[in-house]
Amino acid sequence: MRITPLLFGLLTLLATQAASAARPIGFARSTNLMFDYREDAMSEAQIFYAPEHWFSFGLGYSELTTDITAKHSITYARLNLLAKRWNMESAQANIFGWGGIGNIYIGSYNALIDGVPDGHSHGGTADPLTGEVPATNVSTYNVGGQIDFETHRFYSSFSTDFFDSSVFWHRADTLQIGFSPYRHATNGLATWLLVSGRNYSGVYEKSEVAFLIRLFRKRTWLEAGATTDGKIQALAMFNF
Repeated sequence: MRITPLLFGLLTLLATQAASAARPIGFARSTNLMFDYREDAMSEAQIFYAPEHWFSFGLGYSELTTDITAKHSITYARLNLLAKRWNMESAQANIFGWGGIGNIYIGSYNALIDGVPDGHSHGGTADPLTGEVPATNVSTYNVGGQIDFETHRFYSSFSTDFFDSSVFWHRADTLQIGFSPYRHATNGLATWLLVSGRNYSGVYEKSEVAFLIRLFRKRTWLEAGATTDGKIQALAMFNF
């Protein structure tokens, strides 16, 4: 499903970098650094500054795996806000949203060798003699959101992240369910065992299920595991 510019405008007024006890908290006047690697799918890096615990802004860079050999990357600026939080006696729930703009880069490739999949445009026009397609840059916009609920022993979340441009669109929907083998203290080490399902659509179409171990302690979040196909996944976040 494509997202209209009107919906983009509304979501941009919302958008994440505060967090609950099972994730690094977006402390006021702090910087959050994130690295995410998903073998044969994508890799991403983000840096955000939070003037307040409910608001942050910053930059991101993502490289996508696609069905042609050309490099597909997205560089973007993003606004993040905490839209709603529910603080309960022994649980917490949150709604986040984000929006931004950026640039999509598609490297040169040979259409005679790689081909062009149906329904996708991959940039410039191929040279009729050599089949070479030149590199291209186009603007993009990004919107997304997340809803989560957790206690000291249970975690669940659903998120969606969407990029759209004149040459391709990319969307990732992620559902996570997790359990902690012990009740962690607020400032102690939290350990989570997670099942993570993700569906990619647009320029890259694939569904995957991964089993992950997450270690979290106040300002540091480390996560690692593998999909059912044996593909490595790893994530690290630091708040300073």
